Amino acid sequence: MPTKHDGFVKAQLLRPFVELARARGANVDAALKSFGLVAEDLRDPEKALHAEIIYGLTNNLAEKANDPHLGYHVAESFDMKAWLPTQDAFENARTIGDYYTRFLLSVPQQASSVRHTLKADALQATYTVVRTVQTHQAPVQVEGFGMGLHIRTLQYLAQSHWSSKHVTLATAFPEALPETPTGVSVKHAAVSGLALSFPSAWLTLPVRPQDTRPNDAPASRDMDISIVSALRAAARPILADRSQTVADHAHALGISPARLTSSLKQQDTTLAREIKRLRVDVAKEMFADPKHSVASVAQALGYTDQSHFARFFRSQTGLSPREYRRALLPE
Repeated sequence: MPTKHDGFVKAQLLRPFVELARARGANVDAALKSFGLVAEDLRDPEKALHAEIIYGLTNNLAEKANDPHLGYHVAESFDMKAWLPTQDAFENARTIGDYYTRFLLSVPQQASSVRHTLKADALQATYTVVRTVQTHQAPVQVEGFGMGLHIRTLQYLAQSHWSSKHVTLATAFPEALPETPTGVSVKHAAVSGLALSFPSAWLTLPVRPQDTRPNDAPASRDMDISIVSALRAAARPILADRSQTVADHAHALGISPARLTSSLKQQDTTLAREIKRLRVDVAKEMFADPKHSVASVAQALGYTDQSHFARFFRSQTGLSPREYRRALLPE
């Protein structure tokens, strides 16, 4: 039965939203103040906020950052291993089914506004998130985050077994997603939450130690999203433009070129290295959708010469684009 504690979420789970919105130039302090909060509140591990505030604040941050898909972009760029609800699952899971079991057991410690379930029959498994409270504020950005998180997690853990044609996502807020993310079938449904369906056989796939490191950048427990993560999110839509400079990327993040360069150096990386990693990640995502040809992927990533792109991709993955696709989407 519902209790007086239902509908509350740990305030610190808002930090990835705040950091990405700040990196995109949004006045996050004003957004926090409008909901009676200050930045220090998000660092208090004991402070909890009602879902009404969480939904309203994340929607407000998306508006201030001029990003209607802010929640999804947070999910695709932040360090999942350092995020409290996923820490244990990424560190200790042995199979994909074990990962989801550990995750759904840890969520109630961080939020009482949702209920997670995993159901499976012989053919299909469905991970469902149901919202347990009614609010005036629509959970658009929070839903975008949840959908992005589960799509990204499943794709990462499934590795070579991933096939977008076998994955379906039901949501009441399809507008929270970029168009057809990673090729997954997105269906509008009158549900209070989301439902991600995939082959039950995937639940038995082993999770190898290297699978539990979803970010190339070192994890930081002092901040849930780094400058590197924000850079990847901001650079993603403009990968085809090879004229972008350090100054251009810094401007997009709302910081100085010196700060961007310094932040990258502190994390033992460079702008060129991160853009290269991002191109490989995006290429892999696009190859998961059969409608994308090698030529179209190359063009989307700024390569006018398909053979040049093929050489680049092989140098980073050990496989040619066609070999990678055959392994990803076997006949």
